[in-house]
Amino acid sequence: MGLVLSRTTETTTVCASLGLYACMYLYVKLHKGKCHSKKNLEGKTIIVTGANSGIGFETALDLAKRNGRVILACRNLERGEAARNKIVQLSGNTDVVCRRVDLSVMSSIRKFVDVIKEEEGNVDILINNAGVLTFEKIFTEEGLELTFATNHFGPFLLTTLLLDLLKRSRGRVVDVGSSASVIGKVDCDNLRAEKEFSQLQYHSSKTANLLFTKELARREPGDVLVCYVHPGVVRTDAFRNMPLLFKILAYTVFRVLTKSPQEGAQPVLFCALDDSVQTGSYYMDCALYDHTMWVPKCAYDTGLAKKLWETTERILSECG
Repeated sequence: MGLVLSRTTETTTVCASLGLYACMYLYVKLHKGKCHSKKNLEGKTIIVTGANSGIGFETALDLAKRNGRVILACRNLERGEAARNKIVQLSGNTDVVCRRVDLSVMSSIRKFVDVIKEEEGNVDILINNAGVLTFEKIFTEEGLELTFATNHFGPFLLTTLLLDLLKRSRGRVVDVGSSASVIGKVDCDNLRAEKEFSQLQYHSSKTANLLFTKELARREPGDVLVCYVHPGVVRTDAFRNMPLLFKILAYTVFRVLTKSPQEGAQPVLFCALDDSVQTGSYYMDCALYDHTMWVPKCAYDTGLAKKLWETTERILSECG
């Protein structure tokens, strides 16, 4: 009798798991927003960070097809040029260039901005897409913890240094975030992992991105439109730094529950192009998601956002 009950329990568990998996599969398939904008970007200049692969590549390709001048901001020039050649081939748009920038190195960002200001009269759209996911405590030569350097300090510095060019064209900033921000914690006294390094460092960096988005919207209410977007769980190179078991699950069992890079680019394109987008807001699946369960309560803490901004500025000034 015990053996029969055991087998029955196992069967029930398996069936329940399969049922849940099927429900998740259907949910993902039915909730993939699509950007329907037909906007032509001729005469517009767009910068996409991390554009040599994944979401960044697909986003840059779509924008090139809309006749925009697309600047691929990439850490690896060789991979960036290969992506540039492929985009030109697929879009027929030759006004695509690759410029080197390492978002984890503040001096690299400053050099990149100097080049942009010398070459470009304005910037119409900045897409802060590049990011890193790591579970190791690594410090850059400038004394910044790698995850926060790449995901928070880098985009903050790049955006603020480009503000003049963005304001000149009443431009738009799209901060590519993650729903992981809902469980992130922002401690302004630990931005360089001075006190501790958490396994939720990535999550917290994305919470910082959201606070930055909202604070920038408050500081530039009419000159620049800025928004935060979760593109979904996308099959990209971000999985490369995850533990082996997670990588196996990501590329096998959970594959059908994730988006392709092209699908993941749709919410980003929506935020970059759609006229309905509101400044300072959170988007997911091409829809407004502010004041939902996906947005952490701290996102509306104006005091915390202001302190994060000021602390970030101070730390960046110490980096030269």
